[in-house]
Amino acid sequence: MIQVTLSFPDQAALVQFFTSVSAPAPVKVEAPKPAPTPAAPATATKTAKVTAPVAPAAESPSDPKPEPVATTSSEKPSASVVDYPTLQKAVFALAGKSRESAAAVAASMGVKTFKELPEAKWADALVAVNAALAA
Repeated sequence: MIQVTLSFPDQAALVQFFTSVSAPAPVKVEAPKPAPTPAAPATATKTAKVTAPVAPAAESPSDPKPEPVATTSSEKPSASVVDYPTLQKAVFALAGKSRESAAAVAASMGVKTFKELPEAKWADALVAVNAALAA
């Protein structure tokens, strides 16, 4: 889909624009460019904007799934070592395997979702999540 927006200060300028246009010139289509930073509004009386929508990238069935974080249940990472992205990666891997298991581990930690878990419990949660992944 191609969308064109024209803005004119009044109907006379609109009529003048379309009556002065003769044969259409060849149009060169280029790949979309990243959005520029906001600038001052244009002061021109005629503006034309051509935009082409960009489809979101489709997830292919061959996309790799996150791998479980490599710790054993006998290894307990210290709280200072476990950051939220590490815990989140393990939780996503478990949720991909079984959402119910992920919810059960969160409930055993006393929270509904891992986002609510205090930082002091991240290491314990990681051990529990990895144990559930190994089961």
